[in-house]
Amino acid sequence: MVGSVVVRAMRPDDLDAIVEVQAQCYPPDMNEPALLLAARLHACPDTAWVAVDPGTDVPGAYLVGYRTLLGKVSPLGGAFAHHPQADALYLHDLAIGRALRGRGVAQALVAHARAQALAWHLAGLALVSVNDTVAFWRGQGFEPADVTPQGQAALDTYPGRAVYMRA
Repeated sequence: MVGSVVVRAMRPDDLDAIVEVQAQCYPPDMNEPALLLAARLHACPDTAWVAVDPGTDVPGAYLVGYRTLLGKVSPLGGAFAHHPQADALYLHDLAIGRALRGRGVAQALVAHARAQALAWHLAGLALVSVNDTVAFWRGQGFEPADVTPQGQAALDTYPGRAVYMRA
């Protein structure tokens, strides 16, 4: 438990709540379909977490990712698969619904992911910052990193400014 929320593994029955949280956080062109979210959860269940109020057990925030290689950038809408020689935990999506905002839930989810990466002996964390969140991610210990031409092509799949970052 972190403050007044619990961080736990995401379950298939959480997907309706996840779709709702996503809609509260992103513009429509960045909302990923429920079937894609379900496929990602099925492929990488050990790197998908939710924050819930203990009394309801309904997710009000989530963080999903997968084990990958540092420097490999995921395009928007891409499939998840753990890389067999992973050296990083890629944080694909962190979203905090209205009900949990301002309660430190984002930091709790990132801390949980960081602890998992350490337990798995990974060299670091990586992500794509969107929606002008570079300052937030810097506050979590991430810094912008150079990308290959293939990485830039993946960044170009996101609307607006997308920045690859590492911690």
